[in-house]
Parts: sequence; structure tokens; C-alpha cells
Amino acid sequence: QCAPDFIKNSSLANAAGWVDVNHETLCHNKYDNIFSLGDIASTPNAKTAAAVRKQAPIVAENIICAMNNKPLHALYDGYGACPLTVEYGKIILAEFGYNGKLLPTFPLDGTKPRRLAWMLKTKILPKVYWDYMLRGKEYLAKPFIHTNIPELDQHQLK
Repeated sequence: QCAPDFIKNSSLANAAGWVDVNHETLCHNKYDNIFSLGDIASTPNAKTAAAVRKQAPIVAENIICAMNNKPLHALYDGYGACPLTVEYGKIILAEFGYNGKLLPTFPLDGTKPRRLAWMLKTKILPKVYWDYMLRGKEYLAKPFIHTNIPELDQHQLK
């Protein structure tokens, strides 16, 4: 994976060619009015649709803060997910954040292969993706709002 040439060759990119953003706020480290998410952002996590569905509300919330000259208070935890097929009919639903921290959405051990995870991937997630996520009707991806912003170093969050 790599960012497209028009990003890699721009002033938006870091040395590795990704849009250079703060990993929590997803705001560009140099330009306060630029945000990035998904496959071109410099976040050190998997580039998955699951990551984007969690990043989008963070970016939306922080753009609203920036437009109102308020501190950026929505923070991304690095969430990503990857359904790993280990045998026909069984999947490990790997959900993780920065530094490999497990971030399960469901109260199941995400390290064990399950038929239920297979059903989720093959029957439920395609409908959720096409009928809800792509239409802006995502209810499980609310941004984490940091409430102690005055105590934080705002420069670090930009």
C-alpha cells in the first residue's frame, strides 16, 4: 500500500509519502485546516474499511471544532478490524487499536475462530456496509470526545 503520487509528491506528505497527520485528531501536523483519513493518512494502523468508519466521525467532529476555533476534542484510538478466515465457516474477527490493543465491538473473545463471526462477515456486514455505512447511517462509530481538553497541550493535539 502506498499513497498516490499526487499526495506523495506534495507538501502534505511525510517522508514515507502519507498525509502527515496527528494520529489522534487526524489533523495535519503542519496545516491546521487539513484533515486526512483512510488509505492516505499517516496513521500507524491497518488501512481497512473498519478503520475509516471509525475515523470519519472523528474528522467530522474535529472539522466542526476547527471551523468554530475550538480545541480539537475527538480522538481516534487506532481502531481497525480484519475478519481472518481460518477455515470454511469460521473466522477470527480481529479488532484492534494502536499498539495492538484489542478493541472488541462484541462481547466475544476475538482471538478464537467462530461460526458466529463467519455469519457476521458473510450475512450481516455486507448489508450494514451497503445499506447503512455508505449512506451515512452508522450508529456504532461515535467519536471519543476528550473532556479534559484545557489540561492537554493543544499543540500536541494538532
